[in-house]
Amino acid sequence: MRRKVSKRRLRNRIRNLCATVIIALAGSIIFGAFLVSAHENTSVSVYYKSIEIQHGDTLWNIAEDTMTSEYDSTAEYVEVLKDMNNLSSDQIHAGSHLMIAYEASELK
Repeated sequence: MRRKVSKRRLRNRIRNLCATVIIALAGSIIFGAFLVSAHENTSVSVYYKSIEIQHGDTLWNIAEDTMTSEYDSTAEYVEVLKDMNNLSSDQIHAGSHLMIAYEASELK
């Protein structure tokens, strides 16, 4: 008799353990899907526009103010601005126009 009781308890413990694991996995999957969908609902788009250079502006100041998140450093973005605007140096002049990138968040 004692052996049957022990087997029954063992089976119940295994069932409880399996149920707990299944519930934990289901919860993880649901919570993970929620996090992914929350992340996917916002997107950042990069746009381009022309700005007029004002007296006192420098390429570096403009880069610091307008750098998008895809760039790791201001120096990297300055090089991109120079390439986009066919500049051979960092010199810019008031009254000229400069093409820059900017970001805008969009909700889906």
